[in-house]
Amino acid sequence: MLSKRLLCCAEMVRGKVAADIGTDHAWLPIYLVETGKCERAYACDIAEGPLSFAKKNILGAGLEDKIETVLSDGLTELSDDSISDIIIAGMGGEMIRDILRNGLDKAKKANLILQPNTRAWELIDWLYRNGFEVLEQKAVADGKFVYPVINARFSGSVKILSEAECLAAGLDLNEEISQEYLSLQIKRLLGAANGMKKAAKPDSSFEALERTAIELEKLLGR
Repeated sequence: MLSKRLLCCAEMVRGKVAADIGTDHAWLPIYLVETGKCERAYACDIAEGPLSFAKKNILGAGLEDKIETVLSDGLTELSDDSISDIIIAGMGGEMIRDILRNGLDKAKKANLILQPNTRAWELIDWLYRNGFEVLEQKAVADGKFVYPVINARFSGSVKILSEAECLAAGLDLNEEISQEYLSLQIKRLLGAANGMKKAAKPDSSFEALERTAIELEKLLGR
């Protein structure tokens, strides 16, 4: 059974050939093919260890003719032009950004499903600055955490957004879980700002964090 965050990733897949980057045990590609969501899939990882687990699970599911494992640093070893969807889940936002940057030509052609564990706003900022658009963002409660899952596509239109606008991009603010996610971001921002104020030599950078928190509060109608 997939985790809630990976199920959300699966729901955002739009085509028939998916590539899961950092696949670990290949549960997501297996789910996509078993449910008929995809006809074929690639399970990609930078390390041999996770790929060996992935291969065992794929064989166990009898899907070795439909799911190919690929030893790859990000998108570098993917050469199939028919890949419709690229999924990168469970990494820091800055790592996901770097993977997309290093495989930009491939990223521009695919439907992107991105699930950052940290620094989501920096990833979204990079997406907009490089001509991508957030089609949808869902907040997902999974275990003790609330994760963002981002669906993006290259549009060619460059935009510069504030940190608050990045955090809220594509979210349905009428959903309780979206409100909870942004409330947690406000708490994080104010906590970081207070920490800066208490530093031996505080600077004015805490003010930007407080402004972002205030902007989020306004988005939430508070």
